[in-house]
Formats: sequence, C-alpha cells, structure tokens
Amino acid sequence: MQPTTKLDGLQCGRAVAALMVAVFHANVFLLPAKFYDGQGAGAIFGFGYAGVEFFFVLSGFIMMFVHGRDLGHPDKVGTFLSKRILRIYPIYWIILTVLLLLYVLSPGSGPQHAQDPIAILASYLLFPQPDNGPIMRVAWTLQHEMLFYLIFATLLINLRLGIALSAVWVCGCLAVLVSGVDTAYPVGFIFKSHNLLFLFGVAVGAVVRRVPQSMARICFWGGALAFASLGAFESLNDAPLPEAWMPIPYGVASAFIIIGLANGGLPAPRWLTLLGDASYAIYLVHMPTMTIAAVFIARSGLHHILHPLAMLGLILLLVSVVGVFVHRAVEKPLLSYFKRRASPIVKAQI
Repeated sequence: MQPTTKLDGLQCGRAVAALMVAVFHANVFLLPAKFYDGQGAGAIFGFGYAGVEFFFVLSGFIMMFVHGRDLGHPDKVGTFLSKRILRIYPIYWIILTVLLLLYVLSPGSGPQHAQDPIAILASYLLFPQPDNGPIMRVAWTLQHEMLFYLIFATLLINLRLGIALSAVWVCGCLAVLVSGVDTAYPVGFIFKSHNLLFLFGVAVGAVVRRVPQSMARICFWGGALAFASLGAFESLNDAPLPEAWMPIPYGVASAFIIIGLANGGLPAPRWLTLLGDASYAIYLVHMPTMTIAAVFIARSGLHHILHPLAMLGLILLLVSVVGVFVHRAVEKPLLSYFKRRASPIVKAQI
C-alpha cells in the first residue's frame, strides 16, 4: 500500500464521514421503525451524525487550501462560484427530481410540503425557509454550505470586507451559542453553531502546509481518538454538552484529523478512496435507497433471519453500491461534461 496523497487522505475521510451518516440514519430511524420494533443495532452507532461535523470542517479546509491564494482577487470569484455551483447543484437536482417523482407515484410517502410549489422551488435553490426544511432532508447541510461559499466569495472580492463579514458571522454564531436562546429563522440559520465548523477548516487550511509530517500524524491519531471517545461517551451516556455545543468538540477533533489526512503521509486503502470519490452521491442517495430497500426486505422476511447488526451491514452495503453507481453513471459524467463545456473554469473535482 502506497503512502496517501493529500487528495487520497481527504477522500478517505469523506468516505468514513458519509458512511457514518448512513449508519446513523439506518440505526436510529430505519431499523427501529421497519424491522425490530423500536430497536436498532446498538447505541454505539448513535454518534454517526457527527460525520456532518467532519464534512463542514473539511469544506472549510478545502476552500482555504485550494483558493487561499485567490483571496483579495475579485477576478477569481467567478471561477470559484462556478466550481462550487457545478459541484453541488446538478447531481442534487437530479436526485431531488427523482425523489419528487417517487412521491407523485406514491402519494403520502413524502413530507407534506413536497406538494408546495414554493417549497419545491426553495429546495431546488437550496434556499432555507422559515417553516420547513428542504424536501430532501439531508440537504439542510447543503444550505449551510452555500451560505459559507457566499461569505468566502466576499474574501475574494475584497479581503478587508470579507474579513469584516466573517468576523461578524463568527461573533454572531458565538453570541447565539453562548446565549443559549433558541433563535428563529433567519437568525437561527445564519448564526447556527455548525457554521463555526467552516471556520475551523479555514484555519487548518491556512496552517497545514507548515505542519511537519510527524506532527501531522500525531494530530491525526489524537483527533481520531478524541472524536471516537466523544462519540462513544455521547452514545452510551447523556451528551456531555447541550445540543448546540456538541458540534464544537467534534469540529475541533475533525480539524486535527484533517491535518493528519492532508499532511501525514498515511496509507489509504484504494477501496476507501473510491468510496470517498462517491461520498457526495452516497450522502444524497442513502436515505431514499434504504427506504426503498426496506420495502423489499420487509416483504422477503429477511429481517426475521438477520440480526440487527447484520441488517445494518446489509443496508450499508446497499447504500454504498447505489452511491458508487450513481457517482459513476451520473455524477462523474456530469462533471466531465461541465468540464468540457466550461474549461478552464471547472478544473478539478473537489
């Protein structure tokens, strides 16, 4: 096994984070509701949601690592936004459209606002609404991604303005977090504590090139141990912090993990990097995939034979296979098409 490149290491991180989220949703929602009368495969899987925290920190890191030299260069903002839009929206639109068609074919299977034209339009645009989340539930994270991209773009347009806006954003997030007040939309969205995780990633992206490889490896193992220990403690006991505060320690641990993945020269299994390449597709399709799979599994009676842990493994395998298929059959050709059409604007799949 060869030492990982920075891309391979980060792709492995993406893969683990996407699978964590899939495991969380399967264990907390699917298995108890569809197969095992309120029981999942084990409480230890309850912290899988924190894969989202890792994704947020990684997103901030990638933006700074790739575009750090573009800060204060307004001529680069078009390239930056083009990359981000083409990376996020096309495959998301396709999967959302398929999901809406399934809701039409199976009335009552989707959320009530899936029939509301305004909610549908807002979901396609990833524009947050005060009363409803996006129709594709996992897309709430993409709404925060787009908010971060817009703020980061101001750093390219005007560095001083971007720094001032970022400072206001950070201070607002901290103020809402410390106050403990349950703030309504739009304040609750703009200043959600999760947004601080992007800034953790930006900070890592600014310093990672100066971290020696030996220190980066220590950061990785220390961060991984902290992340896993926090997750185990939270899953098996009450959360050690209020809900709004929990992203912060996960985010700090993720920042150290990312230093190691980016600069530690750690080995990376090829199969894991391949799953990392497909991680966005896996993230988008995992809930529809497991929901549809549950119908056929229930009809087959397979859940009467399989232990919950084995069922969790089967669901994870199905999600991974479908995610990789969608990545190779849909997402990757789409990205290649836009690269050919828009080159050199779209230069890299990030």
